[in-house]
Amino acid sequence: MMRIADRRLLIPAALLLLAGLAWLGWQFGAPPESMHRPALWRIEKDGRHAYLFGTIHAVRRGEPWLTPAIASALDRSDRLYLEVTGLDAERSSHAIFERLGRSPGLPRIEARLPADDSAHLRTLRARHPAELRQLDGYESWAAALVVSAAASSDLLLSADDAPEAVLARRFEQAGKPVLGLETIEGQLGLFDRLPEPDQRDLLVQSVREAHDAARLYGELHEAWAGGDLARLESQFLTPLAQSPVLWRTLVDQRNRRWARLLDRDLSEGSGTAFVAVGAGHLLGEDSLQARLTELGWRVERIE
Repeated sequence: MMRIADRRLLIPAALLLLAGLAWLGWQFGAPPESMHRPALWRIEKDGRHAYLFGTIHAVRRGEPWLTPAIASALDRSDRLYLEVTGLDAERSSHAIFERLGRSPGLPRIEARLPADDSAHLRTLRARHPAELRQLDGYESWAAALVVSAAASSDLLLSADDAPEAVLARRFEQAGKPVLGLETIEGQLGLFDRLPEPDQRDLLVQSVREAHDAARLYGELHEAWAGGDLARLESQFLTPLAQSPVLWRTLVDQRNRRWARLLDRDLSEGSGTAFVAVGAGHLLGEDSLQARLTELGWRVERIE
């Protein structure tokens, strides 16, 4: 079980690791202005190459994150890989969430929280009665996501102008294929299979983060937009590393699986792929780039 004191985890994880949660309606306050140079890599092996781009799953409406370097790489690419596809199929995604996230006979949410956090949740429920009315019927992981989404629901931004949605539209309009590395059900299943102690820690963290969603987003956005990997690692990677179960489940195992899939596709196919995944997957010693390097790919950051 992870230690939750002074932790910042659920909002960063949702924004930097799990595109399949965008349908929940993550909305955040406007971040400060910054120079937009999100990180972009080129990978090469045996004369074949592709691009890796680290995304964030919610941005300001109309935000100009699409730099000339990213646009040039897109124009050179003939297919797009995202974490998941079908993010616009909200009804289907919600049905999957409800099926996986609800169970009969669960303890009331307040009973799953320390006393102080129960009091904070009651305050939050009073502010968001509609969103949190049926919270007790959710498993702890699902309740954590609902709490975080509710806490940000009165703010202004959505995922519509974030990289996944924009890139998918751009490739679809050009008649180029958009492929998924996994499914929405698979992503939600990562949470559903977590041990209950880890799920409850996520629930506690969602309650503790609820009053601070705009600031947490602003910090992450500023680092992402500026391509500041060291800052992203300190804000996101270091806290997550304190939870071995979550680290393996959300980062390491997925990076290994994706690296094998991409290596097979890129080695056997032709053309150039543009791979856009949450920026959290492109940080640290266990990053997707590191796993591709182990498979013989040369990695170069180009922005």
